[in-house]
Amino acid sequence: MVSSSCLAEDHEPVSDIQQGPYWSIQLENDFLGSRDDRFYSHGMEVSYLRPSTPDDRLPELAQHMPFFKIGDVHAVQYTLGQNIFTPEDTETATLVKDDRPYAGWLYASVELLARIVEEPSYRVVNMFGITVGIVGPSSHADDMQKGIHDVIHTDQPQGWDNQLKDEPGVVLTYVRSWQYFHNIPDSMEFDFTPHVVGTLGNIYTYGGGGIMFRWGRGLRNDFAPPNIRPGFPGIPYFKPTTTPNWYLFAGFEAQAIARNIFLDGNSFKESHSVDKKPLVADFQFGFAFHIDSLRIALSNVLRSREFEGQPESTQFGAINISFLLSD
Repeated sequence: MVSSSCLAEDHEPVSDIQQGPYWSIQLENDFLGSRDDRFYSHGMEVSYLRPSTPDDRLPELAQHMPFFKIGDVHAVQYTLGQNIFTPEDTETATLVKDDRPYAGWLYASVELLARIVEEPSYRVVNMFGITVGIVGPSSHADDMQKGIHDVIHTDQPQGWDNQLKDEPGVVLTYVRSWQYFHNIPDSMEFDFTPHVVGTLGNIYTYGGGGIMFRWGRGLRNDFAPPNIRPGFPGIPYFKPTTTPNWYLFAGFEAQAIARNIFLDGNSFKESHSVDKKPLVADFQFGFAFHIDSLRIALSNVLRSREFEGQPESTQFGAINISFLLSD
């Protein structure tokens, strides 16, 4: 990992970020991976990113994070999302004690993108965000899943009466990533991006780190496609070009988990819970293509077992569509 002492304080920030806005639609589903309805079953996010500094107290909070300064904020991202978790056996209405709880998470977040350092072969990105939402019946995860099953004509999950109870949630997230570019023959490029991440809250509390590798064309015009957390860092931003760009990507992230409400159960009420594993790892691989003001990314994620007794790893696929709307 790169030492912070290597990050010179006199780097010039990127000045050619498009003024946007950028929109992103992220869909994650186990049907796109394992083709089974279990564990992390479904996630969806809609994000809006615009290069600007918000007129609120979030930048003041962010300045207490390492290397983050109010004047360095270059973009703000707003997100609405919903996640759905189920046990492996969704055909029984009785509580499955040795499997993960039914749970839903409906949330909104705001995230600052800061200190974008740009050099021919080197880039640095800081991200800091706050997420607020609700776990439990008020997340309407049961309605969403049942509605999806109605549309695709599959069996209805029977155990939602056993889901976690209503609980408001707050999560603070901080990410720092370093991106290194290398030219290779035939106008191709290769880069690798180590990152560290920390979250604090009653929904998730964990620390982790990982690395992403990319190979293709036009890597400097792109950061990485978004993912739903916990997951690899990424944002809707990319630099529009008239020449098609594409790349393959693959990465690894490890997380030391202190708190995961979707396994630990409710914080202040009795609820179903399982014994979580303290270390979890994600492996992701995929393909991205962008031209003009549109980027499409497809990926697959393999997540190691998250709780004691989990029979298999979690596997899900992801689709991201990001696009720029010019003012």
